[in-house]
Amino acid sequence: MSTVAHRGARRAAPHRRRSSRLMLFAIAFAAVAVVGTLIVLQSRGGGAQTIPPRVAVGDGRVLGDENAPVTVIEYADFQCPVCKKAETSVISQIERDYVTSGQVKIEFRMFPFLGQDSFNAAQGAEAARDQGKFWEYHDALFNAQGQENSGAFSYDKLVALAQKIGLDVPAFEAALSGNVHLADVQKEADTARSNGISSTPTFFIGDKKIVGAQPYGEFQSAIESALMAVK
Repeated sequence: MSTVAHRGARRAAPHRRRSSRLMLFAIAFAAVAVVGTLIVLQSRGGGAQTIPPRVAVGDGRVLGDENAPVTVIEYADFQCPVCKKAETSVISQIERDYVTSGQVKIEFRMFPFLGQDSFNAAQGAEAARDQGKFWEYHDALFNAQGQENSGAFSYDKLVALAQKIGLDVPAFEAALSGNVHLADVQKEADTARSNGISSTPTFFIGDKKIVGAQPYGEFQSAIESALMAVK
């Protein structure tokens, strides 16, 4: 009995070691999977969310009262999923809490850096601005966002968006096909880089720089500090 039991114990030890190794491997694999999922979710940013209806009006690329004491400057790329996330989770709240009351205005600046579709979209937005519908086209672009450089902002699709929001399509096409705004878009992107901007979205509120779709509280704190500074 003792010999059989002893042999059994010897055989069980490697089995336990193998089980332990398998368990550690499974835990490690699960951890990697969780991290990978989080990275994918973060990169997708706004995902299927859409820009909520605007509650404030604007002129050109400025949303809100042009005489508002505090300005939120936003550098963004229409292809950037985190920019879309910021639009749906942060900008819409700033608009409700501060823009509609005349305390804050939001100024959008172009920083197309992800590829050709980014420049296409930026030029389309400027062509819409020519007709006084920058923000309508801005929202339509983000709501039509696809995978980066997948053709979501091809010429034909940009024209379709223009038609959808009621633009003068021939005038829009003339500006887009003629690259009327390309030099200005490129200049704005170059200026952003020279000012140390390397990713989107990047925000400036007073002397505070915020990179990414940070929690709303961080933006709120920066806005409140900026409002106190101008009182």
